[in-house]
Amino acid sequence: MLHLSEQKHLSRPNAEILVVGGGKGGVGKTCFSVNMAVEIARRGWRVILLDADLSCSNIETVLGVKSNTRLDDFFHQRGTKTLESIVSDTPYENLRLIPGTTGLLDVANPRYQQKVALIRELRNLDADLIIVDLDAGAHLNTLDFFLMTETNGVLVITPERTSIDNAFKFLRAALFRRIERFYQSPEVGYLLKRNETLHDFIESIQKADCFEKETGDQVCQELRALARSFRPRIVVSKANNAYEAKIAANILAKYARQLLHIEPDSLGYVYFDKYVSDAVNAGVPFVVGRPHLTISHCIKDMANRLGYF
Repeated sequence: MLHLSEQKHLSRPNAEILVVGGGKGGVGKTCFSVNMAVEIARRGWRVILLDADLSCSNIETVLGVKSNTRLDDFFHQRGTKTLESIVSDTPYENLRLIPGTTGLLDVANPRYQQKVALIRELRNLDADLIIVDLDAGAHLNTLDFFLMTETNGVLVITPERTSIDNAFKFLRAALFRRIERFYQSPEVGYLLKRNETLHDFIESIQKADCFEKETGDQVCQELRALARSFRPRIVVSKANNAYEAKIAANILAKYARQLLHIEPDSLGYVYFDKYVSDAVNAGVPFVVGRPHLTISHCIKDMANRLGYF
């Protein structure tokens, strides 16, 4: 008879990738990534946590570990690149870490081929789940990492209007980047730069002289399909109560639906708790240091919704 961990490994032959972004800094992306990784790993799933903030990585600080390897080592490898050699163990069973970079210019802005190689090697790692913690903003590197998955991208926001606005802009940039990569067309790229919503972009395609009507109609159908297949999940962090979190998630979802034709899903929320700062300073994830706090139960509930029982 198979043990529980062996059954789990057989049930997920290929690693799932959960990419955590959000646009604005300071919303709690890294705390979410670290605590979710620890929680799922404690349930017996093999988890790898990647610090993909290529300029200001800090997962090691939040996780309370120090690695002898860095993501720089991957970018500096010659010939065939491999990630397995820089994956580090952590004090937590079933959880391994790919540490971030030093933040030096050559690794903060990797070449496109290096980025493609990193994404390829991530998919080849032996794990049940890979959680990728992104940096703030909507840089091309960040967007391309976020687009590694259509349905497992997580947007972490706070109830503040600035955070919601930035998350919308991040979603728009990710969708437009996806469209740009899909078509690789100068005409499409030209029109993308002159529209702020997918609705306006579709209208500009329909009116553009550079497309035959049949071609323009086909492009518009493809654009709607690309948007509909993009299903990010919203996590509201630092919420004072469930109602506030629901309102924030609904506002972002409404903007995304009306202006981008995207239908985000709500994954859950994490209450504001002053203990989070203490946990970060101590280097002990709060699901470990204070498992009975409400914020820890929030993480556990979201792990359940992700299917990691």
